[in-house]
Amino acid sequence: MSTKKQNSVREHKDYQTEIERLEFTKEYIKNVLEMSKGNKQQFVENLKEAFADLDTSDSSLSYMTLLTNAQYLELAESELERLASVIGKPYFSRINFTNSGDTDEEILYIGKASLFDRVNQIPIIVDWRSPIASVYYDGRLGDVTYDAYGEMQSGYLSLKRQYEIENGFLKEIRDIDLTTHDELLQKSLSGKADNRLTEIVATIQNEQNEVIRASLKHPIIVQGAAGSGKTTIALHRISYFLYSSGYRFPPEKLMILAPNRLFIDYISAVLPDLGVNKIKQTTYVDFMRASLGRKMKLLSPNSKLMALLKGEEKTKWIHWVSSYKGSLDFKELIDRYIRDIEENLAPSNDFIIEKSLLMKGKKIKRLFLKEFHYLPIYKRLDKIKNLLANDLRIKKSVILNKINVKYDEALEKALYNTRMDPDKRREKVVFIMDTKEKRIRTVEQESKAAVKNYLDPFVKKDIFTLYKGLMTSPELLQKFSPALSEIECKKLSRYCQKVFEKKALELEDLAPLFYMKAKLEGIDEKYKMKSIFIDEAQDYSYFQFAALKEGFETDLFTIVGDLAQGIHSYRGLNSWEPLVKDIFPNANYHALQKSYRTTVEIMELANDILAIMGKDLPIVQPVIRHGDKPRFTKIDPGNLQEVRETLENDIHLLKKEELNSIAIIGRTDSDCVRIHKLLENSNLPIQLLEEKEDMKKGSVVILPSYLSKGLEFDAVLIVTLEEKYSDEEIDIKLLYVAMTRPMHRLYLYGKSQSDLLLDRVW
Repeated sequence: MSTKKQNSVREHKDYQTEIERLEFTKEYIKNVLEMSKGNKQQFVENLKEAFADLDTSDSSLSYMTLLTNAQYLELAESELERLASVIGKPYFSRINFTNSGDTDEEILYIGKASLFDRVNQIPIIVDWRSPIASVYYDGRLGDVTYDAYGEMQSGYLSLKRQYEIENGFLKEIRDIDLTTHDELLQKSLSGKADNRLTEIVATIQNEQNEVIRASLKHPIIVQGAAGSGKTTIALHRISYFLYSSGYRFPPEKLMILAPNRLFIDYISAVLPDLGVNKIKQTTYVDFMRASLGRKMKLLSPNSKLMALLKGEEKTKWIHWVSSYKGSLDFKELIDRYIRDIEENLAPSNDFIIEKSLLMKGKKIKRLFLKEFHYLPIYKRLDKIKNLLANDLRIKKSVILNKINVKYDEALEKALYNTRMDPDKRREKVVFIMDTKEKRIRTVEQESKAAVKNYLDPFVKKDIFTLYKGLMTSPELLQKFSPALSEIECKKLSRYCQKVFEKKALELEDLAPLFYMKAKLEGIDEKYKMKSIFIDEAQDYSYFQFAALKEGFETDLFTIVGDLAQGIHSYRGLNSWEPLVKDIFPNANYHALQKSYRTTVEIMELANDILAIMGKDLPIVQPVIRHGDKPRFTKIDPGNLQEVRETLENDIHLLKKEELNSIAIIGRTDSDCVRIHKLLENSNLPIQLLEEKEDMKKGSVVILPSYLSKGLEFDAVLIVTLEEKYSDEEIDIKLLYVAMTRPMHRLYLYGKSQSDLLLDRVW
């Protein structure tokens, strides 16, 4: 710490008090950590005793003891890790607050973990997720209100104080209002990209806090501008969710659907810091592979994007197929197909054993279509099977008893009929006994296979077989989607046939397959999540959202995205309105237009590029943080040595400024390979990044524009060698995505400004 800064903090009127408080808090945490170690050992001893007491004669009490102690042990370890992680920075702010009706002022220190005095339960540190902490994020000094679990509380806020604490040392104290709070934000934004995610909790803004703490009982859809903090908001909302509703939703039942594995690596270090462990993190494709339960070859999800960028002849048709498969119209087609399957599987014949009616077909059909409608269709057949088997078991003895009574009475009557001829009487007695025996034998034989024989005609076809049968049949497509023309049905079936001939599927096929599995077979419980968080949601289709909602049987989704970055909009999602109106009608919708990532100068250029599309997209409002203007450098791809030296020199200068997180972004994979070949023998650490790779710390990463979505860097170099950005929508969006990745510097390189559309805005 500089002498000037050290003197400044010491001059604060409460400096000594704050130093004492910090030392007290650190000491208390140390004591708790020591005590927790002791408790942990005690829990281990309790577990050993519970195992010893566990026997087969009366294990229920011992089992409960074992379970309880295991849970305590897990809790102790979790709290131990949490407190150990914050001891160097136990809190970041303080509020002085007086509840309405009270006279005593509370002094509350806010941090990433809660800590209470073990004797009087007075809070030493208040968790940032607690209701009262929202006053720090939302309220100005004076009269304030906050929501505490559905009830509005009010009071008076007399102080908001911010601390900079590093490695247990108090570096700065700020008594803050809205203005100085922005100064703190500026300082955070001027930092480096590699630690911003972990420190965002101290600088959460009002509009971000609203989204994080929005009702957990409703789905939420967030249209967030590039750099508005969508990802960090989603991660903090997960943390808030577990804090507020963790008793109802174990973390194993929460899931983040990330756009790619690179993104998962990017956020993986953040979640434990937020107190989030065990939550499922996966990509959409990986989750679909697991839940559909079959190994499948999937055509590259980015192959269509590359085709569109190359402007191939088949582009228009590819666009239509993808858009249709992602639409709610296609969902209606699948619904009609499923209803047809349902009708054909509905049993309607009477269930008869020998000559006895056990259950009328009309009733069985009603049970299948109405009473058991809450079950997946194939499980209804299982339900009918069990029902008929139980009914048969109960009624079989009744049937046999009736046969016995009927023929015993007839036999008795024949035996004592003295007026009948003895030979005829003997013949009749034999007939009665044979018939009785034959009918009893028939009942016994038919009973063994009655249920199986009754249900054998109702075949449970594999969903992949059913889907393939539908999509390769123009007649079925026409039957279940009258809105499609005959030509469209034929073209669609031929297109799908070519895909299936490769023994493969497209990404757009996963949603209908998952939807059909949910409707016909049901999704395995281990894949049913209670709450789902989706980032980069603009790259999903409407059908994908509808299928996920159906399969999970919940609408507790947190959906964040940016339509301006919708480079996969050919899949159909071009507006949030159908999502709110038709799929999540109970959703809360929020729009975040402020960008906290990049400078005013960079954001203004990105906005100008986006405006070339001429679409009514919200203009991003950068937080007032100025920096160097984006710089264009003319290069000659024919002189690769000169291009290489230019790039190397610029990167070395950036690193001298300690801007170490640097990305070179190319238009496509092909140009990235060219750039990598140019720099592979450089003295700089260079990494050509692929989707399933981790970013190597300290390396200059080369990646295509589509893969950079959701990431941020200190500096970005956008390079065009043999490819240039056109004024087509998809190119503009890709360029916009690349331009909004840097926090501090944006450099652009091309044969001319027109290669990067700069001639249209400069």
